[in-house]
Amino acid sequence: MAKPKAIQWLEEQTGETIAYAPEVIVSQDRHLSVRLTGDLAASLDAMAAERGLTLSHLVRELLAEAVAQRATVAKLDGRALADRLAADVAEVRRRLAG
Repeated sequence: MAKPKAIQWLEEQTGETIAYAPEVIVSQDRHLSVRLTGDLAASLDAMAAERGLTLSHLVRELLAEAVAQRATVAKLDGRALADRLAADVAEVRRRLAG
């Protein structure tokens, strides 16, 4: 990466070479914009209020939870995945029964 113009100018003026190592940004936040239906936006607003969070904070938490859950499920072997499915089916049956 080239040195910033201010450092280049200073080097030209002084005749000295200034060591420059750009900062490496390990993690940079990213802004996302999402269109929501009115009903979904209202539901998220209500959830955020219930939890005492801002809407942005709530959405970050929900997304982080969904990504973590996906990663956890992706690591399951066939047997564990079948067990999870059986547990989900049992829960559906329980709810349908009353």
